[in-house]
Order: sequence, then C-alpha cells, then structure tokens
Amino acid sequence: MDRTDTIRQFIEDRFLVEFGGEVTDGTDLFKAGVMDSFGYIQLMSFLEDEFAIGVTDEEILTDVFVSLDAIDAFVARKAAARDAGQGDASCAG
Repeated sequence: MDRTDTIRQFIEDRFLVEFGGEVTDGTDLFKAGVMDSFGYIQLMSFLEDEFAIGVTDEEILTDVFVSLDAIDAFVARKAAARDAGQGDASCAG
C-alpha cells in the first residue's frame, strides 16, 4: 500500500467515509462534514507516527490541509525534507 492509499484508508476507517462518490481526493473534508478539528489532530498524530515525520504546532494551526490531495502532498514534502536531512543517505528516484 503506498502513502496515498495508507492516508486514504485511515481517513475512511476513522471518519466512516468512502472516497469515490461525493467525496473525492480533492474534497474539502471540513466543508463536507467528514472531519472536525479533533479529527484533524488525530490525523496529524497518525501521520507523524505512520510516516515518521514531525508536525509542528505552527503547521497544524497555519497550514490546515483539508483534502486528501493536500494532506498527501504535505506528507510527501515532510518525508522528503526528513530524508534530505539524513546526511549520506542517497536519494532514489
């Protein structure tokens, strides 16, 4: 399961929603009533644990990621930054 599928599965399981119909990867999950602020904090905690990334309080408060696409892009950026900071680790592409 790739990163996007892992995030999608978490959202579907945690918030009892299914992507594909009215809810798409670009849907604003807050406006659609899928997720509230408490759920958002749960999601951020999951992302930190699952993908070994750090999410600052400032990021949580200022860069609110509302769609699966935005959440996935955020995780990709954080993981890339984490991997770039590992010194001699080569970057597979």
